[in-house]
Amino acid sequence: MEIIEVLKDVSLFSLMSRGDLKKVAKLCNEHAYADGDLITREGELDGRLFVVVSGQVRVVKDLGGPSERQVSTLGPRSYFGELALVDDFHRTASVLAMGPVSAISLDRWNFRESIQKYPSVAIELLQNMARRLRSLEAQTC
Repeated sequence: MEIIEVLKDVSLFSLMSRGDLKKVAKLCNEHAYADGDLITREGELDGRLFVVVSGQVRVVKDLGGPSERQVSTLGPRSYFGELALVDDFHRTASVLAMGPVSAISLDRWNFRESIQKYPSVAIELLQNMARRLRSLEAQTC
């Protein structure tokens, strides 16, 4: 898999130069998951950003609890875990593989440096967070 080619197709990284994409790609780890595998668990401290390369994942709140609910489904070139880059806090949802999933994770990315060089990264993150917040609000009404 050519990680640079994947990253350039992800909205978060789409305006980065090829040189900067190469730097980001060097920080990425590749992962393969089987159907039902837990990728991230709600409540854990985990500072990684994930990009789905192939397959689909489901985002779930209160996994295994009395109020378990699926928040969304994400497919190729979608990303999740961006809140961990911003606030170093606990995961807000669990993410599970739906069938075979290939993903990359980014865990040592200098997020603040990237925002200074590419303000579009911050704008994309804010827009994505706003979309997800609106979706959650719609589900609770």
